[in-house]
Amino acid sequence: MDCSCSKCGDFATSFSHRVEYLWRFLDSTSAAFKGRESDERRVMEGEAAKTLTNLDETNEGKEKWCERMRRVGFVEEVFGEDTINKARTLLRKYDSNWERRVEEKDWCFCLWWKGQPVSFCSLWK
Repeated sequence: MDCSCSKCGDFATSFSHRVEYLWRFLDSTSAAFKGRESDERRVMEGEAAKTLTNLDETNEGKEKWCERMRRVGFVEEVFGEDTINKARTLLRKYDSNWERRVEEKDWCFCLWWKGQPVSFCSLWK
């Protein structure tokens, strides 16, 4: 999520973004656990709720994260083809609604759920 609407004072927009983000997470978790309840699932869902409660502290977005890393002297590295292939294989193990995208402009490995961005991973040296 790139919006920190609580800082701009727009509660409705902030709440809407948080609900949408939480829904994507819960939908993907339900698919990963194939609808089964478990302690691991409850812990994951609880941690997601904590993160959304403290979103102002953790919400940087990909562009801000990359900018901050560059500013302190880190340099982006490219993921190797072997790493990308292993990630692709791991995603196939779960659900067909997951997709991965490698963005060449900043070399991020992005995870998408049902066409919506969820997370990203980047490599820095």
